[in-house]
Amino acid sequence: MSELEHKLKQLFEQGVVEETAKQRISELKEIERIIPQMKKEKQLINLLKLYKALGNKNRLLILWLIINGVRCACEIEHLLNLSQSTVSHHINTLVEVGAIESIKSGKWNLVKSSDFEYSKELFIKLIEKIFE
Repeated sequence: MSELEHKLKQLFEQGVVEETAKQRISELKEIERIIPQMKKEKQLINLLKLYKALGNKNRLLILWLIINGVRCACEIEHLLNLSQSTVSHHINTLVEVGAIESIKSGKWNLVKSSDFEYSKELFIKLIEKIFE
C-alpha cells in the first residue's frame, strides 16, 4: 500500500472524508491526467493576471475611488500621492484585466468602473468573465 493510499484510508476511517481510499485514488489519477493541460489554459493564465492585478494596494484604492463614477487620472494622482506614470501603469493593468474602463478625452485620461456593481459580486463577475 502506498503512503498516500495509507493516509487516505486513515482519513476515511476517521470520518474526515466520505470516499474510500480506492475511490479517492481513482479520482486523483483522473485529476493528474488533466492538470498539465489546465496549466496551459488561457483562462487560468487570465485568472492569474486578475489576481496579480488586484494584489496591489494602489490598484485596489483606484477601484475604490471609482466606485461612485468617473475619475480623472489627475484626481487619482493627487489623492494617492502617486506620479502620473505610476497611476498610468496601474490604470493600464486594471484595464487589461477588465476591472475598469479607460476613457480618453483629448489630453484627459478618465477611468470608470466596468458595467457591473462594485461589491462582493465584482470579483465573481470578473472571474466569470474570464471563463466566458
